[in-house]
Amino acid sequence: MIEDLQDQLVQKLDLLHDEEYRFRCVMSLPIACLVYLACASAANALFPRTVIERGARPPVYSWWRFDTDINWSLVGVLAGTPMIQLFHRGCDKYGTASGMRLYKDPLEHGLAWAILQLPIYLILWDLTFYLIHRFVLHGKWTYRYLHSSHHAYCPPTAWSGIAVGPLDVAFEGILPYTLPLFCGLPFHEGTVYAVNALLTFHACVLHSSCHRDYAELHPLLGWLLISPIGHNMHHNYGERNACNFAPIFKIFDRAFGTLNQGEPFWWESDRKAAKLKAATKAG
Repeated sequence: MIEDLQDQLVQKLDLLHDEEYRFRCVMSLPIACLVYLACASAANALFPRTVIERGARPPVYSWWRFDTDINWSLVGVLAGTPMIQLFHRGCDKYGTASGMRLYKDPLEHGLAWAILQLPIYLILWDLTFYLIHRFVLHGKWTYRYLHSSHHAYCPPTAWSGIAVGPLDVAFEGILPYTLPLFCGLPFHEGTVYAVNALLTFHACVLHSSCHRDYAELHPLLGWLLISPIGHNMHHNYGERNACNFAPIFKIFDRAFGTLNQGEPFWWESDRKAAKLKAATKAG
């Protein structure tokens, strides 16, 4: 076991000098930034929220402060993208010896698996995020030095959907993305990329002022999926008494007793702002 870990570490270090890996980083970095900006712009246009910079709350926009919603998100993207490409290039170069089974032909494992892999990957992604978010990032030391900067965005906005620092991104962005790839199941590389791009948009909506509950679409969706009010409620707390750790499904929070279906204190202000905006347009 120790020898296997040593071999994988040597592989990863070798990849840092790999020309193809460097090329993939150069190509993927601007794409990742554009994906974030497009997702956050769309979510903010649909569900805007005006916040006031005070106390620990950074401004949403600033040319000179690095900790704004947008700038800190871009810092996380720039730090996390090379980490992601390290795993993808490792799988390309070493195949199954890397511990991953990413494949490129969509029908290599049949149509049934091409469809079934989607919910399986999402469940594994969400479970990984839940466990890390609850038991690692909300620990006393890790919350203070890694995760508290994300909770400073209170109330959050669509722009702060992925506003995590260069160390926090390893726990919130990289491990949920990559650990499911080591479970022994094959996953299509394009599917993994597409799902995580969609999850970027999902994260931006979760942090926005969207007041639509998925139960309005169907009771089963409301029972199964966390809605923006649920994740906004998570930002209502800090290290202690936190809830709603999973960003996709309610099943893990429900199973482990951390589901909170209340409203954050700024939810009523959102309603008033929405009514005022609607009245202004009507007038």
